[in-house]
Amino acid sequence: MIISTHLISDIERILDEVIFIDKGEIILSSSADDLRSKENLSIDEIFRRYFKC
Repeated sequence: MIISTHLISDIERILDEVIFIDKGEIILSSSADDLRSKENLSIDEIFRRYFKC
């Protein structure tokens, strides 16, 4: 299933894979667990860093 949202915190606990797209370009693609471990942040926090929310 593919879900597109800007409300990451609402669905973060069900994510397996994460893809961030900006202006039609994939800027990040990773397993959610790997990304959380690598960055030591939630997916929502990582999203906010990339997109300055």
